Amino acid sequence: MSSASLSPSEGAQLFTLRRVRALSGPDQLRLIATAFIIFMLADLIRMTATHPGMLDHDAVLGTAMDVVAYVAIVTLLWQPRLGLVVAAVPLAVALLWPSTSMDAVLIALATAVALTHLGRRSSAVFAAVVPCYAAARVAVYRGPEPLGLALMLIASLLVGGIAGALIRWLRARAARASRSEDSLREETARIRADERRTLSRELHDVISHQLSTVSLQIMGQRASNDDGQVPVLLDKVDAATNSALTELRLLVRVLRDDPATAAAGTEIRELAERLPPTEAAARASLALTEAGFEPDIQLPAQADRLDMTVQRTLSRTIEEATSNILRHAPERVSCTYALSVNEAQVCLRISNPLASDAPVQADLGWGLRGLRERVDLTGGYFSAGPVAGSWVVTVKLPHD
Repeated sequence: MSSASLSPSEGAQLFTLRRVRALSGPDQLRLIATAFIIFMLADLIRMTATHPGMLDHDAVLGTAMDVVAYVAIVTLLWQPRLGLVVAAVPLAVALLWPSTSMDAVLIALATAVALTHLGRRSSAVFAAVVPCYAAARVAVYRGPEPLGLALMLIASLLVGGIAGALIRWLRARAARASRSEDSLREETARIRADERRTLSRELHDVISHQLSTVSLQIMGQRASNDDGQVPVLLDKVDAATNSALTELRLLVRVLRDDPATAAAGTEIRELAERLPPTEAAARASLALTEAGFEPDIQLPAQADRLDMTVQRTLSRTIEEATSNILRHAPERVSCTYALSVNEAQVCLRISNPLASDAPVQADLGWGLRGLRERVDLTGGYFSAGPVAGSWVVTVKLPHD
C-alpha cells in the first residue's frame, strides 16, 4: 500500500510507528519512563480533583508542586540542563514549606543527571551545593522524625551520586574505546598504505630488473649473429620471464584487498624473505661476467646476518646497479662492489667507468629514484652520480 492511498489517521499511525522503531534503546527506555510518569501525574490530578479533602489551600499547593516535580522528572529525562532548572523550583519551595513528597526522587535524579551531563567544574559545584541543601532541608523541617528525613535525603544523594558517577565512567570508557578504535583504524590504514607503496616499489624493481636482463640478452645475441646460441638465449629469456611473472603474480595477490584472493601468509613471508645480499652479489657477478665485464665484488658473509630491511635494501641496490652497468657502462670494463660494516652503519659502494660521451649531470632513472626512497625510509644516505670519471652509487644504512 502506497502512502498516497492512506487516510490521514492511517498516515499518522504509520508515521508514529516509524518514529518509535527509529528510537534507540535508551530513547525507548525514556519513552516508557515518560509514559509511566504521565500516567502517575494524571492519576494524582484525578485523585486531587475527586477527593473533597484535597481542595483546601495547602493540598492544592502541594499538588501543584508535585505536578512541577513530575514535569521536572520528565524534563530531566529528555532535556537534562533544563530539567535541573525546573527541579530547582519545588526543591526551593520545600525549604519554606514542605510542599512536595518528591524531594528524595528529585534529589537522586538531579544528582545523577548533573554528574552525567555537566562539566567537571559545574558538577563539582553541584556536588557541593546539594549536601548543603539537604542539611538546610533537615534544619528547617518541623515535622516528626527529622532523622528519618535526613537518612532519606542521604540515601537519595548516595544513590544519585553512585548512578551519576557510574554513567559518567561508562561514557568515558566508551569514548576512550571509540578513540582507540579510530586510532587503530587510522594506524591500520597507514600501515596498509605504507605496505602497498613498498610492494609497488618492489613490483617496479622486480619487473624492471628482469626485463632489463631479457633486453640485454637479446641485444647481445643480435650483435653476435651466432645462431647456435639462440636455444641458450631462449632458455635464459624463458627463465627470466617466468621468474618475473611469478613475482608479479605474487605481488598482485598481496596488493589485492579481497581476503579470498590475497596471498597466504607463507607467500607473503616468501616475498619478505627475499634473496640475501651475497646471493644477489653472486648473481650480479655471473651476469656481468657473461656480458664480458670484469666484476670485483667484495661482500662479506656478514651481510646475510644483518636486519632483514637492510638485507633487502642491499640486494635491491646490487640488482639495480647491475642492471645499469649492463645497460650503460662501456663494454668489458671493470666494476667494483664493496661493502663495509661497522658497529652502527653499513656502507655499500658500487662504481664503474663512465662512457666517454656520458653527460656530466645525469638524471636518475626510476630504479635509482626508488632506491633513494627506500633508503630514505630507513633513515640512511643515498647518492648516485659521476665521480672522477666513474659512476658511483653509495648507500649507507644504519643498523644495530
